[in-house]
Amino acid sequence: MSDTKKNAAEKTKKTATEEYIDKAAEMGARKALLMQHGKSGVNHYRAMENLLFAYPRRVRIMEHPEEFHFFKVERSKDISIAPPPGTGVVDKIESAEMYTEARKQQYQYEMRLLCETEYAIASFKDLPEFVVIRMYYFNENYDGTFRGLYAKRMTFEEIAEELENTAGIQRSVATIRKWRSQLVRDMTVMMFGADGALSVESHDNIRNNKIKREEAKENEVGKTAESGQVHSQGQ
Repeated sequence: MSDTKKNAAEKTKKTATEEYIDKAAEMGARKALLMQHGKSGVNHYRAMENLLFAYPRRVRIMEHPEEFHFFKVERSKDISIAPPPGTGVVDKIESAEMYTEARKQQYQYEMRLLCETEYAIASFKDLPEFVVIRMYYFNENYDGTFRGLYAKRMTFEEIAEELENTAGIQRSVATIRKWRSQLVRDMTVMMFGADGALSVESHDNIRNNKIKREEAKENEVGKTAESGQVHSQGQ
């Protein structure tokens, strides 16, 4: 082999080795990130679900801020209330003002979460599959009418039935669940960025491992049954 060909072969081998090392390092780093994410105990997929469940309530708060009990009271110098342990005496007006300020801060917090949730769903709300999000999380009927804050939440079976009876959309319960899961995954990434992506991947890994364990268990049961039948026939 000439020196030129030998050098080219060595260079190719080196390049392939470097690519392998880089890929292994990347996979190791990703595995470490997923393990670290798992240890953090934060499930952003579930967090996104909670935000979707709370969405109708936050919309109502925005439309009816009076329900947050903002009020104005007249100052009274001769009325006081018992303070928390370790604090000084505050009169009734000061206590009311503290309460009102706390409610305002809570209202602002709820509105911030509402805006962030609306940002996360903005890219998906016009998709035909989004109807499942509306019906399952927002407690709406197919036509968009609100079923009520405390109305019993629809099951996926009920959603599939209403889609077929109301809109002629025939989809299996498995498909309805798939639409829900994919949209929540996408919104989780939109809402939480890289952390959301890692959470979704971690969530999928756990689910896939569970499915594999269940399939392996079923296969083991099947093999045991077959072995028993063969043994019986042999006798």
